[in-house]
Amino acid sequence: MKELLDGVEIRRVGADSARSFSQAAFAAMGFSPEESRHAAAALMTGSLRSHPGQGQGVQQLPRYLSRVRSGVIQPSARLDVRVTGTATAIVDAARAAGSVAATRAMGVAMDLARSSGVGAVGVRDSTHLGVVSHYAMQASDEGLIGLVFTNAGPEIAPWGGVGAVVGTNPWGIAVPTSEPWPLVLDMANSTSGKGMVRWHLKGGRSIPEDWVLTPEGRRTSDAGLGLDGTLFPLGGPKGYAMAVMVDAITGVLTGAGFGLSCFGADHQDVGHLVVALDIDRFVGLSSYVQRVRALINEVRGSELIEGVERVWLPGELEWHRTQERLASGIPLDLEAVRGLRDLASELRLDASWLEGIN
Repeated sequence: MKELLDGVEIRRVGADSARSFSQAAFAAMGFSPEESRHAAAALMTGSLRSHPGQGQGVQQLPRYLSRVRSGVIQPSARLDVRVTGTATAIVDAARAAGSVAATRAMGVAMDLARSSGVGAVGVRDSTHLGVVSHYAMQASDEGLIGLVFTNAGPEIAPWGGVGAVVGTNPWGIAVPTSEPWPLVLDMANSTSGKGMVRWHLKGGRSIPEDWVLTPEGRRTSDAGLGLDGTLFPLGGPKGYAMAVMVDAITGVLTGAGFGLSCFGADHQDVGHLVVALDIDRFVGLSSYVQRVRALINEVRGSELIEGVERVWLPGELEWHRTQERLASGIPLDLEAVRGLRDLASELRLDASWLEGIN
């Protein structure tokens, strides 16, 4: 059935089918069964929680195949995990998929946190990470606090400059609550991303003037011009400063690439920093959850401005979006559907779950 989202025609696909297909696709690319599960789980977090224009879900699969074939990503890479202290470790990812490396790193960080109260794990020689909150929620699901930072290819210019020198360098925090969902922060340090610029271009819509700068350093509402420019930092100089600082604690700290060297035409050397905190070493998990409940109640008790029906907590809207998509399907635009069909044909995978979608 035809459905429009922001002027873009979309189709709905079943979440279970998308997950199974993603695992099969990663396996066909040469990933081990465990790696395939981790990589597919990360993509599904993007499909279930994100706007489809952000491109963080199963529509990424053709890009993964391209990166595997070009040698940017190494399936079944031998990760070298080296514990360097009572609360620290470094992981040499050997060009593994970022989702595989970060999942492993958070597991190490959680083990360290349980023994030392905090675990901080740096990852180098990694690749594109995807949705950072996916790995932070690994910790919150286990009653810990998770923090995840990563650098990325340069897309933001220094404040007052024109050329891109730092990435959107997203970061995420997840904490357990008594709600069905954790409190989750998942943010890049740009006002928006190129994915949403492309989405607006597909829908024939203009973009807000604080999304991108043209190659000449001017603001624009033209999505087509915006694709060739740099991303506007979130909050102006604040977002630029945060992007630089995330690069300093990921790429620079771990020994990975940073700034202009993080992404290249035929390589990636991405750095991550994942941290887990054992709440029992502070106020105790039971007390913490009660105190978070009090915080949530205070936020929800805010008087609403005219025209607003409710206040959303960080991560709450994404949880509701997940429930809706589990029931009604994941939205994909027609270009994404065609890409998945082509991928299925190339990897000789069952694409019957995409039948009837035109």
